[in-house]
Amino acid sequence: PFLAMAETAGPKITIDVEEGANPWNHLEFHNDPNNFQFAIVTDRTGGHRPGIFEDAMIKLNLLQPEFVMSIGDLIEGENTPEKVEHEWDEFTGFIDNLQMPFFYVPGNHDIKNDMMAKVWKKRFGRAYHHFVYKDVLFLCVNSEDPKFHIGDEQIAYFKKALEENPDVRWTLAFLHRPFWGYSQEEIEESNWDDFSALLQGRKHTVFAGHWHDYVKYVRNDMKHIVLATTGGGSRLRGPAWGEFDHVVWVTMTNEGPVIANLMLEGIWDENVRTEDMAESTQNVFRGMAVRGGSVILEDPSAGKVTTQVRIENTADVPMKIAAKFEPHSILSVDNASFELTVPPNSMEDHPVTVSWKEPGSLAGAGPLTLLYTITYQFPNHQPIDMEGKHAIT
Repeated sequence: PFLAMAETAGPKITIDVEEGANPWNHLEFHNDPNNFQFAIVTDRTGGHRPGIFEDAMIKLNLLQPEFVMSIGDLIEGENTPEKVEHEWDEFTGFIDNLQMPFFYVPGNHDIKNDMMAKVWKKRFGRAYHHFVYKDVLFLCVNSEDPKFHIGDEQIAYFKKALEENPDVRWTLAFLHRPFWGYSQEEIEESNWDDFSALLQGRKHTVFAGHWHDYVKYVRNDMKHIVLATTGGGSRLRGPAWGEFDHVVWVTMTNEGPVIANLMLEGIWDENVRTEDMAESTQNVFRGMAVRGGSVILEDPSAGKVTTQVRIENTADVPMKIAAKFEPHSILSVDNASFELTVPPNSMEDHPVTVSWKEPGSLAGAGPLTLLYTITYQFPNHQPIDMEGKHAIT
């Protein structure tokens, strides 16, 4: 073997290269320093579902984008300054957990009226702005200037921003309302045509929300994408309906943005399944969670006997069991069904009283069968149900 220094756009790699075949396809590492990754969150409100947006913040920290963009509807919007301030306190508390910059773009729930516009200005300053990052121009547009409108001053602002940055490799626009998807009368009312005209002749992509269902459009050969939800009201009927909770992962390249929609339910940290979870569920599958219960007939004429079924929970979370004895031709069980919750890392003995009417028939009696469902609720997981059966002989 000989030592090769692979020439790449980024850091070099030191690796032994054998003559002939080597266990890789090529060494042209995909690490163009001009590329970068950022994320987009979409509507949190408009019938918000508690906990979803907060979960997205945790998962964004796992993904480690360079920064996070938004497209509005971050709060529900109340009718007094005090309530609006409280909502923003709550929301900025979520953002405080992010490890990277977060850029605010207003939606109709964020700036419903003059009062809310004043609160926004006090907290965040401008309701529209722009910036350039790695030769990409970002336009953060206010679609409520006033309601359902991009104001003339805003049009002039972005015209100047675009004129000052004529040669950027791409332009990205973020706004709440997808004006291009409305009727022509509404489009004219919104001033969208005037804004859209500013983008003509340059490579650009537009992101919006508001509708709570995902749709990709192509206008003038450029992508215009309406995002779904990050906690906003939704029937969650799935991708075919455009109804899902997601964050958008964007990789910016010289050929334009590469867009990946990441469903929140598909983003997990390293604790997606721990050793404790694996051992606990395997304990159930191996039949070790429910044991015992042998019937010793010292006196068949007594007509009944009491035994114990031992239920063992080896997990660090409570274990629920719902159990029921199958009907038997000779034997019967008092309280044939039962439910228990066994604390973590403990066991319980459940008494079982078995009775019969004809002592002479016991010689041919088969085993009693206990059917059970064991349920675990591990942190951040849906309940796990496992079915099994245990024979008492």
